[in-house]
Amino acid sequence: MSFHTVSRVALALGLLAGVSNVANAATPDAAPAPVPGEPAAAPAAQPDDSAPTDILVTARRSTRSVTQLDSTEIQKILPGINPLKAIQTLPGVTYLTADPWGNNEQNISLFIHGFNQQQLGYTLDGIPLGDQNYGNYNGLSPQRAIISENVGKVTLASGAGDLGTASTSNLGGTIDTFSSDPKHTFGGTVAQTVGSYSAFRTYVRLDSGDLGGGNAFYVSGVRQDARAWDFNGHQGGYQANGKFVHDSGSIKLTGYFAYSDKTEPNEDATVVNISKGETPGNVPYTRPFLYPDFKTAVAYLTSAEYAAAKDNYRNYYSDAQRTDYLGYVAMTAKLSSAVTYDAKVYYHHNDGVGVVAGPITVAGLPQLFSVYYPGQNLSTVFGGSGFATRTTEYRIDRGGIVQTLKLALGNHDIEFGGWFERQSSSAFRRWYALDVNNPSTPYQRPRDTLNPLITQYYSEVRVDQLQSHVQDAWHVLPSFTLLAGFKSTYQFATQRVKVQPLPGSFAGSIALPNGALETTKAFLPEVGAVWDVTSNDQLFANAQKNIRQFQTSAAAGLSPFALGSQGAFDLFAS
Repeated sequence: MSFHTVSRVALALGLLAGVSNVANAATPDAAPAPVPGEPAAAPAAQPDDSAPTDILVTARRSTRSVTQLDSTEIQKILPGINPLKAIQTLPGVTYLTADPWGNNEQNISLFIHGFNQQQLGYTLDGIPLGDQNYGNYNGLSPQRAIISENVGKVTLASGAGDLGTASTSNLGGTIDTFSSDPKHTFGGTVAQTVGSYSAFRTYVRLDSGDLGGGNAFYVSGVRQDARAWDFNGHQGGYQANGKFVHDSGSIKLTGYFAYSDKTEPNEDATVVNISKGETPGNVPYTRPFLYPDFKTAVAYLTSAEYAAAKDNYRNYYSDAQRTDYLGYVAMTAKLSSAVTYDAKVYYHHNDGVGVVAGPITVAGLPQLFSVYYPGQNLSTVFGGSGFATRTTEYRIDRGGIVQTLKLALGNHDIEFGGWFERQSSSAFRRWYALDVNNPSTPYQRPRDTLNPLITQYYSEVRVDQLQSHVQDAWHVLPSFTLLAGFKSTYQFATQRVKVQPLPGSFAGSIALPNGALETTKAFLPEVGAVWDVTSNDQLFANAQKNIRQFQTSAAAGLSPFALGSQGAFDLFAS
């Protein structure tokens, strides 16, 4: 397997007609028909007082296509919907996942004009949300960063992300989610969604209204639960948001806090391995897990169905458990009529675990377990049930600052910006017994009740990320603008493996590497132009070079730190 820095030049050429009010794909007349098993829609929460009410497609703010979806349109699709799933109504966007809200992260598939979710940039109010691969190592998903009903708008800049986007992965564009501001009047909002499959979602928000001196705040919370459509597992959890705004005209101060605690039992994907005789015509459409029927699960391991299943065996359960805390403080200062300074300081902590309780006789596990327990009865070692519980335990701590200085000098809008983030993350792979007399559930963290039988690996990664940019938008004519600029990006990453896999226990690996890796690109240029042909028609063009930085996940994904030996990593780093 080889690794390389991905570098692409993104080109955008477009003609936009009727940009002030493009036909709305999410209006009630065009809304999709109800899908069996999806919850019924409750009245949408009241949008921000100043929010627009149309889907806007425009290049006015840049030289690329920027599509905007406001809170009202988002909640029309389904109250509480994931902002990423909401934009599936936009041209060029494909989004699929295993639940109607779009929350289940293991099964997410997102493509925008051919770029997948790991090649896009994501922010919340300008704060970086990081890579969106499953088992995220440097950020969190938008649906955990903010309660859906508190979203003011979502914008999609396709082609390539703006130079100032705080992201290491925005090859194919940026999805910016913006939180709504507190309302100007005191009041509360309560919204209840109910539906089939025992689905319910309760949303509560209290707005202070104007407190005088430009001060206002809101606090809100959500409780959600729904049974999965093809197995008896409940997906949902709790969220809370709070936001405070002080706006004196020349200075705006904002404080935001988000808490999320979610448990999402997962759908296991169907496997098609032609070398084993698995073809699309003879594999199951779904692989629902067997929980909570433990008696049936134990009997399944000696059944003809299990013997014939090959890679499409059924697990007892699998799930993703994630707890997140996110906060930022932002200041926007109008230093003069021509100078504006913006700064955001943020911090995010994640504690997560992915759990699979599955058979001990599949996927090379007998070989793995025999390395740690040679010559022993593996069924007895793992609790006598025929199942073992595997965890991948995650921690992320990251904090940083995003700054922008804007100068309006005659016909020139000049922008200088910088982003710095320091990140620490860790990953454990552990194995636990699944006791035949006391089986665990998808809603437990095994570490809370059992000592691990195996700690297969333990890795810690430290990353310093620095990015800067400068750009000039020259308004040659009132109807014609040229834009040019460049950004620089630097990533300094180090891995320390504190527990190594035993030889023969980790497929394709001799040992996980220790060491540092620096990746830098000092000059990534962008040029573009936009012409307002009429009040309703625009022509725009944009060309930009961008990179997707190396993933820094431990022992997973297309990451240099997952190379299977120290020698391979050292050669790669050199």
